[in-house]
Amino acid sequence: FATSSLPSATSTLRRNSPDPHGEGLDGAGPPGAAWWRHVRFSAGPDPGVGQALRVDKPAFLTQDDLVLQDWWLERCLGSRSVTTRQRAVERLAGRADPAAMRLLRRAAQDPDAAVRRAAMSALGQAGSDEAVQLLAAGLRDADEQVQETAVLALRQVGGPNAVHALARALGQGSSRVQFRVAQALEALGWRPAAPEEEAAWSVARGEYERAAELGGVALPLLARRLREGEYAERLSVVRSLVRCEDAGAGSLLMEALRDPDAAVRTAAAEGLGLRAHAPAVPALIRLLKDPMPQVRAAAAAALGQLRDSAAVEPLIRALEDAQWEVRAAALEALGRLGDRRAFPSVAARLEDSEQEVREQAAETLGVVGDESVVEKLVLTLMDPHSGVRQAAARALHRIDPGWQRSPRVQNLLPTLQSALHHRDPGVQLAAAGLIRQITGLTPGELERQGGALSPVHRREAAARALELLAGDFDAAVRLAAVRALARLGLRRSIPALQARLNDPHPCVAAGAHEALQRCHAG
Repeated sequence: FATSSLPSATSTLRRNSPDPHGEGLDGAGPPGAAWWRHVRFSAGPDPGVGQALRVDKPAFLTQDDLVLQDWWLERCLGSRSVTTRQRAVERLAGRADPAAMRLLRRAAQDPDAAVRRAAMSALGQAGSDEAVQLLAAGLRDADEQVQETAVLALRQVGGPNAVHALARALGQGSSRVQFRVAQALEALGWRPAAPEEEAAWSVARGEYERAAELGGVALPLLARRLREGEYAERLSVVRSLVRCEDAGAGSLLMEALRDPDAAVRTAAAEGLGLRAHAPAVPALIRLLKDPMPQVRAAAAAALGQLRDSAAVEPLIRALEDAQWEVRAAALEALGRLGDRRAFPSVAARLEDSEQEVREQAAETLGVVGDESVVEKLVLTLMDPHSGVRQAAARALHRIDPGWQRSPRVQNLLPTLQSALHHRDPGVQLAAAGLIRQITGLTPGELERQGGALSPVHRREAAARALELLAGDFDAAVRLAAVRALARLGLRRSIPALQARLNDPHPCVAAGAHEALQRCHAG
């Protein structure tokens, strides 16, 4: 250029400049080119610039020309135009000489992320050790896209230095960048050799359950993903923490109770219940007032699993919740706690408008109830829904296996007879079955006898039921039946008892012998 005419030098430089409008030209030129400070370009576009800019390495540039071009590129890197700086960086792609590295180092610190991304891409094509160092620094860039470009560039470079830089970046950056790092390392043949590396590798790949199995070494990484990850990532982390054996997992689950997403809070409450994490009781009690019903229900269920008596009163209050799912969960929890303070409130739920709540109330009464609730449960045996009836039957058996003989139940016969005319056929059938269970008579037979049974009739009906049970396949049932027949002492039971004298179980045979003596005496 030094020997070229000024118009020719100006035209050549301008054709191959990323700054065709002359931005950055003010000031002195390269050493030995004092004429440069007198050159000025017009602000108008050059018609030939677009085509010339697509040429990366013009064949007509000599080494001296490259020195001048590097000076020109350095001037363009100081331009106010982002496009100018970006194009200047693109001209440096594939070069690994010291001059290019110096310019790329400057570009890697450019205030605009697009220029820094271009610098990372150019460094990936350079592939030198210095380029790897700059790319490693790019992994810590504030812009996520710059970080991703640096990862891809290091993958392109390959080699031990690039692998080392990528391995050190595991556990850093966003989940997307970490996943890219793990992909690059896998492509380069790297595998974790220590538990810490295994934990970072698993978290980066989204294998949270595997990370949780590693215990405490993975908890800081899982905690970060829980705080910074997307919704699906946070939910997966919470679910994986349930199976983590490290005690610190419980603290992370308690932290997740404050997550902005209801599904994450729900999963955290469920996890704390499964882990039986006792310190979570106060936080779960507060969660009973969460705005989302599924979260309140999960909190109630977890409190039942933790079995802390401090939760009884809050759970009783939760029985008034507007959502049936919460009421049902609170009833189940109270059943697990087995605290009789809940008895009146639970019994009131037998009349709840929702089938699921009534069913759970009956189940819970089987745990916290006593003989005083038998009448309500008997009436619940006529519920329109079979699930409620079955739950009430199980509860009655737990409270009093012989509930059919209770005087209070006998007093319900008029109510049961009225239910025979209910509009629901299921209720009619249930009422008829109850009458037969209590009296041993069909509804028609009972009506012909004048409605309610006298004490004599009740004893006869009980004897008929016990005689049938004396032939049961279960020896324990047969033994209980013959003992009950002995207490009744009715002569009508003699044939059934004589049949039991040869019972294969000696206790049943002995009981039948004793019962026969009483029946003969009566």
